Amino acid sequence: MRKRPLFTAALLIVFLAALWLETGGANRAGPGQNSLGEPEAFQELVVKGQVYQKDETSVYLRSVSLSTSDSVHSASSADSVLHIICDTQQASQIPLGSMVTLEGSYAPFSHATNPGEFDSAEYYRTLGIGGRLRKATVLELEEGHWPVREGLYQLKCCLRNRLYSILPQKDASVMSALLLGDKKGLEDEVKDLYKRNGILHILSISSLHITIIGMSVYKLLRRMRMPVAGAAVAGSLVLLLYGGMTGFGVSSCRAIGMYLIRMLGQVTGRTYDMLTALGVMGAAMAAGNPYYLRNSGFLLSFGSVMGIGVLYPALLPEMPRKAEAPGKLKLSEEEKMQRAAKLCSWLPEPFRRMICRCIEALPALEKQSVCKSIFQSFFASLSITLSTLPIQLWFYYEIPIYALFLNLFVIPLMKPMMIAGILAMAVPGLGGLGIVNHVILAGYEALCGCFDDLPFRSWNPGCPQLWQIGIYYLLLGGAAVACSYGKRNLSMEKIRKDSLPKGTEKAHKQMLSKEMEKTQKQFLPKEMRRKASQIGFLLLAVLVLALRPIKQNSVTFLDVGQGDCILVRVASGQTYLFDCGSTSRSGVGRYVLLPCLKYYGIGEIDAVFLSHPDGDHVNGALELLALSGENGITVRQLVLPAIGEADREAALGELAEAARTAKQRSPVAVGYLAAGESWDCGGAVFRCLHPAEGYGAENPNEYSECVLAEFRERDGNGQKWTVLLTGDVEGEGEEALVAELKKRQINGLTVLKTAHHGSRNSTSEALLEQITPRLAVISCGRNNRYGHPHKELLERLEASGAYILQTARSGAITVTFESGNLRIKVWAGESGGK
Repeated sequence: MRKRPLFTAALLIVFLAALWLETGGANRAGPGQNSLGEPEAFQELVVKGQVYQKDETSVYLRSVSLSTSDSVHSASSADSVLHIICDTQQASQIPLGSMVTLEGSYAPFSHATNPGEFDSAEYYRTLGIGGRLRKATVLELEEGHWPVREGLYQLKCCLRNRLYSILPQKDASVMSALLLGDKKGLEDEVKDLYKRNGILHILSISSLHITIIGMSVYKLLRRMRMPVAGAAVAGSLVLLLYGGMTGFGVSSCRAIGMYLIRMLGQVTGRTYDMLTALGVMGAAMAAGNPYYLRNSGFLLSFGSVMGIGVLYPALLPEMPRKAEAPGKLKLSEEEKMQRAAKLCSWLPEPFRRMICRCIEALPALEKQSVCKSIFQSFFASLSITLSTLPIQLWFYYEIPIYALFLNLFVIPLMKPMMIAGILAMAVPGLGGLGIVNHVILAGYEALCGCFDDLPFRSWNPGCPQLWQIGIYYLLLGGAAVACSYGKRNLSMEKIRKDSLPKGTEKAHKQMLSKEMEKTQKQFLPKEMRRKASQIGFLLLAVLVLALRPIKQNSVTFLDVGQGDCILVRVASGQTYLFDCGSTSRSGVGRYVLLPCLKYYGIGEIDAVFLSHPDGDHVNGALELLALSGENGITVRQLVLPAIGEADREAALGELAEAARTAKQRSPVAVGYLAAGESWDCGGAVFRCLHPAEGYGAENPNEYSECVLAEFRERDGNGQKWTVLLTGDVEGEGEEALVAELKKRQINGLTVLKTAHHGSRNSTSEALLEQITPRLAVISCGRNNRYGHPHKELLERLEASGAYILQTARSGAITVTFESGNLRIKVWAGESGGK
């Protein structure tokens, strides 16, 4: 690799921006800015700023000032803050670039309070957006706007409407995202399908768009004899207008910037270097907004291009040289086919057969070029996957394994689909070309459906640690260096085919064959060592990311708002889920539980225990059962309370039916648990304390499953610690629980999951006197309408000597045990570590 001083300088700037971000410098207010802090949720605010972006329902403001005063003109109470989104029905009437004053209810973006949960506040902070104003009304709209930007927005609306008029709604939403950067109408089902199969990237404005649009304009103008400078300026202008219309997303900014640098090289007569251009754009964007370094789109976009620029040339094996050039020794058709077959031999058997059948149907002269293209595409896809692997695991915790091969079919169809879509959308009378988009998108769905049904569809090692990412990239760099070094040595030593005079081909063919055979024998060991070291580096790098911490006993009380969800992981390898539901947060199964399981790399749950059928304990578990198959999660058993058989169908029938209809590879067994039953799984003993077999079903809270877990630690000292999970037990059910505890002489517990979210009617003084817990965990929602936890309950817990934690304040709470002491990790709010 030749020296690149500008690229090196750009990397230094990116490093300094990262350092500035991690030391907190990016959080400080700039010159002339004051820090208002975080306004209170649902606080009525007056907001004034300039509209820099909008859609049908919202406007995005910059240069924002906020005021809590009733008077719009009370500037003394206003402070300069981040950009803000204002939801208003009047969005279409507000031109881009205008200064507007709105009034509405402030809604901050939510921070992640659970392991693996998407952090909305952090994501929008990377885009410079600090909050949202709900139900905003326009108080004042000043004159003046950006006519070009507003015109581009109106053009975007017209083009989007055109797509919806010529395509089915599902196809139109995909093409609108692909061509116009408008993802609002995209169906969750389609998005999840593409994401599971690793092709969601096709919906982002990226280098392919820029190449098709910018280079097409440039080459067309050059063929029309326009000077280089004029063609470059025209192509650049078209791309800037396109970027303005689509919103200048992170990946489009990178791609457009690199195109402008390329055109600058064309005009000045300088050689374009992709890595230097990439470094310049990375430095410019990171210096302008250091928070981009925490943005998944930024890191994946730059990581992909880095993989193509650095890793791809190193990993790509030597390609067969064409023998058809004048004066060169020509290969027979049979030899061409043998070389073509070797190119495809890198692919797994099913894909190799499929591709070979396609090749056989092509004209003989095209076969080798098709194989070469497939060969190169495979290694390009492999390079991108390897270069972005830690980034994908850091943000999404899993990798679609077959995406490497699926993209071999998807990416080649992108160009014809985009060209057909652009023509159908922009040129009157060519709407019929939309059939091309429909066919290709239907093919994408069919391919994704096929790959969805394959075993081992995804690899889910969980979220890697920073040290793992560092070692991975060191080993990946070692593989690239080893491969490049071997290629240089081999290229210096191998025999080149020299031009032969006419009529001497046959005479020299035998001699050349012997020399090549001798050379291969001489350098085969070196080539094998080079490939072995390369593969060894790559395998070791991937294995580093697969390393997981030593399994230990842990209990995680997830923050699901007003509800319960407890994840228990046993040192001997078992995973259990006790309840999962909420009445204050929607989609806790999809947005809280599933990300948590993937964060920890959990693909199998041995049993799900549902204490009783109230929604705040079961609706998330029902989501899990419905989504487990498509997310690669296996639930082995659903365990319900052993109430009277006559009442089971009415009270628990819906839960049992959800288990029977779960769409996963193995069926979900349904069992019923009664007091006195227990099981030992090696690292812990679990014992059911309530309800008794055939318990009455009049009050679901009273027959809540109560389970005691006694964990054994592996420290050699025989240390144990206990956790009592009580659901919503109260009244006569709690009395029966206390009686069972006394009967079995169970006392001095380590952790208590306080019953019924901290209600005054549960966790009685008699129960606390019997168990005297060291730690009491209350699972409840912030500012819930029930007033949980009640003051009376908190006073009883304090009197018992228990240390109290609430998910409403601390977020998720993970409890482990080490050297005789509880180790507590909280995911938000209060600090743990007791």
